[in-house]
Amino acid sequence: MIQVSYLSRASESMSAEKLLALLLQSRTDNAKRGITGMLLYGNETFLQVLEGDDAVVDDLVAWIKTDPRHGGIQVLSRRSVPNRQYSDWTMGFERVTDEGLTQIDGLRDFGEREFTFDYLATHEAVVETLMNHFRAPHWDLLVRELDAKDKVIDHLKNSLLQVRGRVEVASLVLESITEASRKGVLSDKHMGLCNSALGALRQR
Repeated sequence: MIQVSYLSRASESMSAEKLLALLLQSRTDNAKRGITGMLLYGNETFLQVLEGDDAVVDDLVAWIKTDPRHGGIQVLSRRSVPNRQYSDWTMGFERVTDEGLTQIDGLRDFGEREFTFDYLATHEAVVETLMNHFRAPHWDLLVRELDAKDKVIDHLKNSLLQVRGRVEVASLVLESITEASRKGVLSDKHMGLCNSALGALRQR
């Protein structure tokens, strides 16, 4: 099993609608391939970790390099791992915000505006800190209490992860509909995205 992390520039600004479509596609495809991981997005920059069987992950990375939504891809690391570190996520997702970054221990003078391809490509320690933080449930005060417990607590932590994922998907659905309605371009495509998102939420 391997874990690959990479940076890429978004070829265009990703609206809520486009992020939702990307996230739903990734979760469906990754579940079929046995791939888990995490995707962070901000300032037209993607930071992603993928893990799974060697050939499957390598094939996916090769495909991502041809995906027109990505440009300037830089693989940060490719390493063997004995166990999955993102086993709860077919594709965890987080939009980077100043508010969220203030919750991360070990990052000083780093905010949303620094979350760019050029900055992250030259700050390996920042990337590692980000991925370590977003790999685990980060409902900080609660999790510090939960970490001392065992199986029941592990179940609760996993439930919190799933809730967080649902909130992100629901947020993207609402934003995409609002944007389309404001522009007067609400169409069957948007309803299809909503139905797909609802289906994904009901499966969890």
